[in-house]
Amino acid sequence: MCRPSGCKPLLAAIVSFVAGGVFPVGAAADELSLESTRWLVIHAGTVLPVPGKPPRENATIIVRNGRIVEIRDGRIDAAQIVTDTSSAHIETLELPDKFVLPGLMDMHVHLSAEVGVTGQLNHGASEEYALEHKSGMADTYDLVTAMGNAHKTLQAGYTTVRDVGSEGWHIFALRDAIDDGNIAGPRILAAGSIIHPGAESGPGACSGIESCRRITREQIDMGADVIKVRTSCRGSLPCGYETAPSIFLEDELRAIIQTAATRGLKVAAHAHGTAAIDLAASLGVDSIEHGSFNDEESRRIMRKNDVYLVPTLSVQDNIHRDIVTATGTMRAIMQNFLDKHGQGMLAAHKAGVKIAAGSDAGISKNGNNAHELEYYVEYGLTPEEAIIAATVNAADLIGMGDELGTLEPGKIADLIAVDVNPLENISALKNVSLVIQGGQIVKAP
Repeated sequence: MCRPSGCKPLLAAIVSFVAGGVFPVGAAADELSLESTRWLVIHAGTVLPVPGKPPRENATIIVRNGRIVEIRDGRIDAAQIVTDTSSAHIETLELPDKFVLPGLMDMHVHLSAEVGVTGQLNHGASEEYALEHKSGMADTYDLVTAMGNAHKTLQAGYTTVRDVGSEGWHIFALRDAIDDGNIAGPRILAAGSIIHPGAESGPGACSGIESCRRITREQIDMGADVIKVRTSCRGSLPCGYETAPSIFLEDELRAIIQTAATRGLKVAAHAHGTAAIDLAASLGVDSIEHGSFNDEESRRIMRKNDVYLVPTLSVQDNIHRDIVTATGTMRAIMQNFLDKHGQGMLAAHKAGVKIAAGSDAGISKNGNNAHELEYYVEYGLTPEEAIIAATVNAADLIGMGDELGTLEPGKIADLIAVDVNPLENISALKNVSLVIQGGQIVKAP
């Protein structure tokens, strides 16, 4: 058994060792002098610096030491930008036929989960390992799965994600290894275990105010960046149906939110049923995940309390697949979900609730994150609004709007390039040809 004091360092060492031969991270830092200034000059046919504002044609993006310096009109030669080349490392990219925009962000992923070819969820070395997570083998197996999915996600143009449910130490080790530059992957904000009601001990289970405070502090001590709480069951269970009550009592949920606030952590609430949505939003969570059956009152509460909706419409792929063989009551429940989930997202948007993109990758397909944005457009958002959900709004939800989400001076240089204007065809974002994260090229045309 891997003890808490030893699991994370061991897993971090495994990440570093495996990554060295599997996923290179681009130009290695030790190839450059610590005193050198790293410049990246990008000549782009079209740039969307700030989603929601007009794009710019024929522009030069200037990046220094991983951050945006400015965007100038026209093709500006590097020699006009860098006057002192004695201690400078200069790289130039010619993208005259590309559309460049900020790196995309997914606010709801499970990197250590994967939907198998049969449609069943594979999580961990086996179901027993995944449920108990008492074995070091389970955590290590999940680490390897998460590394592969992190690679797919970054290559798909997603430079930042929020992992809202991965048990054990592996997700924190992976996050730190990516931050340290030992492996290529999206910037990860990790929740660790999902907090849920349960009388028995186990990852994330709590019952009563003191128990729920304790389990929240446990996630904080493990290094959580965000707290994830389940206020309804999964949509396939009766306690996750439209009319089901919240599975947490008000005082328990309040205790979790208040404990998270002592460390300045945001809270994401899994909620399908209307009552669960309303309770979580009224008590002050920062985002409602899924929000499948939000109604007019739900939207009023969310708008009043500035609560984001993370719709995860991509799970509809699974429902469309499974409803074919479903019968009786379950078929009716699945159809009701399909009828109301997307329409609820659109109604929330029209009511002024802010939407942050989240695909539920792991339950949906990892690396296919941009399919979520296709759903937004299918249900009535404009391509521009879908892009805002995956950039500006996502950055705001995680409290990083001053660092990410747009290509403005001083911000981290996370950007992608596609061949077709995504403001006209959102599906262009499923074919990303260039990915730059923190000023480093991690995928080239």
